[in-house]
Amino acid sequence: MKRLSLLLALALIPAMLFAADGKQLYNEKLCVNCHGEGGTSSSPQFPYLAGQNKQYLLNQFKSIIHGDRKTGSAILMGKHPKLQDFNDAEIEAIIGYLASLPRPTHESNLDPKMVAKGQEVYQAIGCKQCHGDEGKGMPAGSPAKYEAYPKLNGQHSVYIYNQLKNILAGKRSNDNADIMKKQLQKAQLSDQDLKSLAAYLSQIH
Repeated sequence: MKRLSLLLALALIPAMLFAADGKQLYNEKLCVNCHGEGGTSSSPQFPYLAGQNKQYLLNQFKSIIHGDRKTGSAILMGKHPKLQDFNDAEIEAIIGYLASLPRPTHESNLDPKMVAKGQEVYQAIGCKQCHGDEGKGMPAGSPAKYEAYPKLNGQHSVYIYNQLKNILAGKRSNDNADIMKKQLQKAQLSDQDLKSLAAYLSQIH
């Protein structure tokens, strides 16, 4: 039993070091300045990154480095003084650290009717087919392709709304945005529907 416990402890060491290195890099590379301590930003201009899917984070990171995301906070990140200094190992470490964190939780004073409407919209247009129940991501064991879709629960409502608008307008077209655009256009959502959808997702812990 002692030998098994020792082996398990040794197996956990690389993961612990990986997370520690990721946290250090996250701070040293100035990610913390915009995305906040532990990936929980205080400004809705910058998304929460804590607990996000690793593949999604990697795709967005590379899209910004290569200039494929050209709206909102991605523009500011494109001007990051250390952006071109990131190597693959550092990116993997930072992403591993962020993905290991719990999703953000925060109090909500949103209109209950607006939240209820957003829940109706989420269910009606099939969002859970890619983003999972309540925007919490697909369950363990799902095909790997779903790792490229973001978890939406607990995200700033303003940020979600802005991204929906950008996708609809074709201003954000990297990764799976084109698929999302077609779904949103097909649903013919009003601006209020988009705000309600964002409100609903933002208050889910």
